[in-house]
Amino acid sequence: MGDGQAAGRPPALPAWAGLLLALGALLPLVLGRLLYHRQAPPAREVALRLAGSRTAAEAVVGEHAGDYAAALRAEVWLTAGCGLTLVAAALLGGYVLGRRRRALVLTVGGAGLLAAGCDLTGNVLLRIGLDHGGSDTPFALAAALSTVAWLLLPPAGVVAAGLLTVTAARAVRGLLPSSSKPADETDPERPALIPPWPTAARHGGQPSEEPPDARTHWREAARVPPGREPAELGFCASGGGIRSACVTLGALQALRPWLKRARYLVSVSGGGYTVGALQLALSDSAPGSPVHAVSGLTADTVLEPGSPEEDHLRRHSKFIADGTGEWLVALGTLLRGVLSALTLLLAAVLVLGLGLSRFYHALPLTDLDGLAAAGLRHAGAVPGELVFRTPALAAVGALLAAAAGCWLLWLLAFPPLGWHALLPRTLHRLYYAALALAALLAVGVLAVPGLAWGAVRLQQALAAGPQLTGAGLSLTVVLSYLALLLGILWRDRRTIRSGAAAVAGALRGIGRLGGRMTANLPQYVVVWAALTALTAGALLALGWAVATGYAWPTAVQVLLPLVLGAVGLNLDQTWMSLHPFYRLRLASAFAVRRVNEGGRSFARRYDFYREQTWLSHYAARHPDFPQVIFSTAANLSGNSRTPPGRRAVSFSLSHDYVGGPDVGYARTDLLERRTRRHIARDLTVQSAMAVSGAAFSSAMGRQSQVYQGLFAVTNARLGTWLPNPAVLGPVWSGAPDWRRAAQPAVRRLPYQLRELTGRFPADDRFLLTTDGGHYENLGLVELLRHRVRTAVCIDASGDSGYAANLAAAITLAREELGIVITLHRPELLIPGSATADQHGAGDRDGAAGRDGAGAPLRGLAAQLSDRLSARGVITGDIRYPDTDGRPEPDRHGTLIVLQAVLTADMPYELHSYAVANRAFPNDGTSDQWFNHQQFDAYQTLGRYLGEQAGPVIEQALSPAGGSAVAPVPAQPPGGSPSTPSGHCAQAPSAAAAPAPCRSAEG
Repeated sequence: MGDGQAAGRPPALPAWAGLLLALGALLPLVLGRLLYHRQAPPAREVALRLAGSRTAAEAVVGEHAGDYAAALRAEVWLTAGCGLTLVAAALLGGYVLGRRRRALVLTVGGAGLLAAGCDLTGNVLLRIGLDHGGSDTPFALAAALSTVAWLLLPPAGVVAAGLLTVTAARAVRGLLPSSSKPADETDPERPALIPPWPTAARHGGQPSEEPPDARTHWREAARVPPGREPAELGFCASGGGIRSACVTLGALQALRPWLKRARYLVSVSGGGYTVGALQLALSDSAPGSPVHAVSGLTADTVLEPGSPEEDHLRRHSKFIADGTGEWLVALGTLLRGVLSALTLLLAAVLVLGLGLSRFYHALPLTDLDGLAAAGLRHAGAVPGELVFRTPALAAVGALLAAAAGCWLLWLLAFPPLGWHALLPRTLHRLYYAALALAALLAVGVLAVPGLAWGAVRLQQALAAGPQLTGAGLSLTVVLSYLALLLGILWRDRRTIRSGAAAVAGALRGIGRLGGRMTANLPQYVVVWAALTALTAGALLALGWAVATGYAWPTAVQVLLPLVLGAVGLNLDQTWMSLHPFYRLRLASAFAVRRVNEGGRSFARRYDFYREQTWLSHYAARHPDFPQVIFSTAANLSGNSRTPPGRRAVSFSLSHDYVGGPDVGYARTDLLERRTRRHIARDLTVQSAMAVSGAAFSSAMGRQSQVYQGLFAVTNARLGTWLPNPAVLGPVWSGAPDWRRAAQPAVRRLPYQLRELTGRFPADDRFLLTTDGGHYENLGLVELLRHRVRTAVCIDASGDSGYAANLAAAITLAREELGIVITLHRPELLIPGSATADQHGAGDRDGAAGRDGAGAPLRGLAAQLSDRLSARGVITGDIRYPDTDGRPEPDRHGTLIVLQAVLTADMPYELHSYAVANRAFPNDGTSDQWFNHQQFDAYQTLGRYLGEQAGPVIEQALSPAGGSAVAPVPAQPPGGSPSTPSGHCAQAPSAAAAPAPCRSAEG
């Protein structure tokens, strides 16, 4: 899959032959142009073609009928040369680009042939009208056909020029000495690339030799790189920003004895902050690093309670900005990105308008010459009325009528003949072709001229000069900036939400809108206002440029496209986004080592600029510590690979491989070496933490929101573009095929345009990689993909205790992997279930108002009764599908879920904090500015959950454990719990490995 290696593709010609073909494709156009200039006398052919009537044509021709006839005869050479060049470019482009660009190639070739045919036919009609006289019909038809031809030529010519340029560039590169070597050069057991699982070809293909299997999708989606064997124990830490990072830290501190026995540790977003901190604190300097090695830690001591690195995390929990200086830097970075992105897009709009202005000035399909003087504010200049040419309007109507006729005939022919019959297929294609041509004519003849006229009229009505224009641009920038700040920093919405919910409940008929939509109304209003202002500003700028561009000073017309081209071709879009800033701020808080100097220990930050924490070295597995896998999401358009409703697939980063089953895997060390250095900086542990936590972006998978458009326009987004393993095969193979595309050195302006349009093809050379929560927010599916027998899930995703993310993960695991998970009493996680469980126990025991352990709620717990869950730890059964022939016992496992909820038996300090802070334990993920009280509260919560889960994990790992395991019951404060049948009551400290805790069945 990818350039240059499509199945069944003909062998490549020599590179010099490709270069000659690219240059030779221009030969018909050059010869036609020379013959035309040699044979054609001076004549106003454009005016004649657009005359539309005999009277207008005679006024143009006057007494020079012979000259015009000679010019029309000579133009045949130019038309034929142009058509042949377009067709040759299309054929050559198809040879170089392969089947995946077949539609583009056919469109270019078809447009060239149709434009040449329309031009030649119009030429014949004009000669008939001039020679024989009579009606206006030949001139009207010639005007309509010329309009179609001229509107087809610019886009087809631009694409053809691009195809020839790509062909010539690749041929020249093929002539240069190549230093590439086969990628799979070290270890045959670790292939360089693992291709993605195949999908059905659009137009059919070779049938598979293997017998059909209904579970093929499950088997393919469960593929992991070699060396990642099924394991007894694995952990996953959910997303949720700094909230999840604190809970994960406390939980893993308490679960350290079991963490040391785990094989995998999968992290998403905020969970990856802590996981990355653990991994980097354990790492030594890489070979050749300018930073000296420091005293190493072990799995027993890294980030232990009271350690310097833990204290560093607590002191830097406001990692994005802490203090006036850092806030000014953060706000300035955002403003810089907004200004640069909007300036670049404005320049692109003006250059597009300039090109269209030159086109309409040379070929006045709609006369716009009277607008330039008014648009440039010449004294006394007034824009006239906009007059459309009747033949062009008639052509639009005729094409629409033809499309309707083809559609009706297709309906009549489809049922009896079937879809694969030639007639229905032809009618269907003709319908789309006529509709596309009608749309092109409507845009070229009506929309663009109308936009230009409207922009100038509005400018005159408002008397808009430089001052007013500058004020409008400034207001648009300020509004966009405020909308971004609102989207990024929107934190405490609960007061607004509760008040809006009360109002919505009082208004009949609005109740279904609910609190969320109404509470988010200020956000939506500001965002839509900003998008409206940006869209209106871009359209007005485009219209004004179309009206006036041809009259700009020559220096402006030359320098503006040159500057835009230089910047657009050399500026990496990711550099101007928020990703580098976010990566740096995360590293400042979570990328530290413990250093022993002068008889004391303290935490030292990694030198962000001098030491690149490459995944292949710094993410390597350490003794008694699991393999760390950072889970992210690769955004794809279309639904051939993405799960329904998600628009993203799994993409993981680890020390051995990078990628996912849907896009393939690439060996990490080779990817680092074979990727341009500034792009390879995103293949570091620090960057993996940032990408996995790229919560707001221009594409957000299953969490698609209105902000995506604003993030795309302003480039104020997180996430980055990473190499696509699916298309690296031809590049890494070392095969001498000059047609293949090299990896881009810079992620240029077209990548931002793809974010604007939402187009993310699966066969692109780069993938927009963002927060793992855009695919699945717990990391559970990625962990289960590795077929662990006991999966421990730390869920601090902040879904208000209703386990919505857990439910989504269970559903996705069933859809994608065929894994069935059955939870044991999941209702015990719901806030308020502690009270409900008490009532049930009271009915059984004759003592209403007691919890499951028989103790009443007292003190602070009674004040929190509506927020208390019966349990914070539950279990479930995992059943893997039989897709690899494993025996029945190996297809069963245990899921242990630790969810950040409040329970009656939590430490007193947590109840006290929860009474004073209604948001706890679900502070918004957008709140990334934790103070030390928040940090301590969430860390304590995580430690409590870990202590509760420890014996449950031990029971699951014991020979008598497994599916019979159940969570520990809630313990009343200050008392010892009773032990109902089937429940484990032991809760040892994390300092020592606990004794096995067996269920009643065991």
